[in-house]
Amino acid sequence: MNQFIEGGRQKAQHLLMKIDIFVWSVVLVCAGLFILCDGLSAHWGKTGSGRSLAYVMLLSPISYGAFALINTRLNLAVTGALVNTIVVAGAMLVGAIVFKEEVSSLQYVGIGLALIAVTLLNLS
Repeated sequence: MNQFIEGGRQKAQHLLMKIDIFVWSVVLVCAGLFILCDGLSAHWGKTGSGRSLAYVMLLSPISYGAFALINTRLNLAVTGALVNTIVVAGAMLVGAIVFKEEVSSLQYVGIGLALIAVTLLNLS
């Protein structure tokens, strides 16, 4: 019985250590950079602003570098799911707040479920 309990403790400890503060920080920075690039490219598409396009071209390699850094600690499936889910939620919020796009209550529910999924991905 002690082996079973000890094995459970070790597994729980491993799950808690799976994504540490550094990794979460890089995930949030990476997702933030991708959201910023999405917003800037949308601005470029709507206005033709060369400055927005130039910022996207400068920030994109940094975004993918952060993504690669996360992959040194996590596998691609988890990294992609975490970053992309946060990007989807962030891009929707930027669209609603910055570009004044209409978002339905059902879409907000979807984003809430996506954020719950990110939390569950962190646990498994």
